[in-house]
Amino acid sequence: MMKRDTHTKLFFSLILTTIFSCIDEIPLEQESFESLLVVEATITNENKLQEILVSRTFKFGDSIPSQESGATVKVTDDMMNTYLFSEISSGKYQSQVAFAAQPNRNYTLSVETSDGKSYSSSDAKLSAETNIDNFYVERDFNENGVEGVSIYIDSYDPTNSSKFYRHEYEETYKIIVPFYSPLEMISNDVEFPIFPEDQPEWETIQDLVDFVVTTQFRPEQERICYNTIKSTNILLASTVGLLEDKLEKHRIRFLGRDNTIISHRYSILVRQYVQSLEAYSYYETLKTQSLSESVFSETQPGFLIGNLFSQNNANERVIGFFEVVPVDEKRVFFNYADLFVDEDLPPYYISCGDFIIPDVIKADIATGIWLSSPLADDVKYRNHQYFDENPGGSYPYRLVFDLCGDCTFLGDNTVPDFWVD
Repeated sequence: MMKRDTHTKLFFSLILTTIFSCIDEIPLEQESFESLLVVEATITNENKLQEILVSRTFKFGDSIPSQESGATVKVTDDMMNTYLFSEISSGKYQSQVAFAAQPNRNYTLSVETSDGKSYSSSDAKLSAETNIDNFYVERDFNENGVEGVSIYIDSYDPTNSSKFYRHEYEETYKIIVPFYSPLEMISNDVEFPIFPEDQPEWETIQDLVDFVVTTQFRPEQERICYNTIKSTNILLASTVGLLEDKLEKHRIRFLGRDNTIISHRYSILVRQYVQSLEAYSYYETLKTQSLSESVFSETQPGFLIGNLFSQNNANERVIGFFEVVPVDEKRVFFNYADLFVDEDLPPYYISCGDFIIPDVIKADIATGIWLSSPLADDVKYRNHQYFDENPGGSYPYRLVFDLCGDCTFLGDNTVPDFWVD
């Protein structure tokens, strides 16, 4: 579910990054905004449909990002193999056939925009491959003394040739709503006002309830859902200066014990890329200069030169990096109760202790005219969820807030293919 748009705003300074990681700062006025091409392209050694994102920078304050549609995108290797990419959504291009980057081959990216401008990358070669040896969780404290769960990896390259690593993760967690009923209420869309002569006969409150809403079994379960979030921050690691090319107990993620997403069952998939020095330097500078966690930040304070260039105009600047990397991935699951035995769960997303018992009918006392149905309005417009058929009291129902009674407001009730309980 990787849905990341790459947007960049240019202001404050121009940053030039070379393969040697030298940085020169040149003042850049915000008024001199240029619409620059932004390319995010990582080709891996996995045999799959590879993806490349192409967009445009947009001005500070603009709310709508500019995706680059209608481009011709292709990757070519030094054996004259060409892989064409098709646009599957605005600015998102996918290879027409599955392929995997091969060792000892040079790859080049080419992009031709709809206005006829052509862009290319420098040659990129697959880096040395290093696998993740261990991926595990521990009950732990972070640097600020907060108790929670640390998620670690161990990785080792005995050839001492990897050195530079980038990580991404995808976390999925189970959501269980605290107040759930297999029944739901649907508004009957009764039109108001209703004058006394037009009002239906009724003997019990239930008759009125049935007049304004229909109570039925839900067509699908909405008690247990799952939500998946992909990392957007830049996670880098280097073993330069160490005696061995080894990542040992390298923390990928920390989750405080009060984080609601670990309340039940949690899973995280980590992906490890081995980068070149040039790619690592680019992402390191990007991480340092970015004021947010996105790879191409909306508040990017400067301009980074990667390995992409215009074939038509040597002075035109292009943002982004084309890299060819090996990848390894591992997944781990844990339950909150595995690490915090017999301890209270983290707090839920919102407080769910308050029940809502709206009136069935709101009427004008003087005239007897039925003006509206607060009950029907609550289930229709405020998404309050039916909870209890026989709660006692004068009304045969109670409602709860949407997040407390219907998990689909927080996630998807389809069990992920990879999920293991």
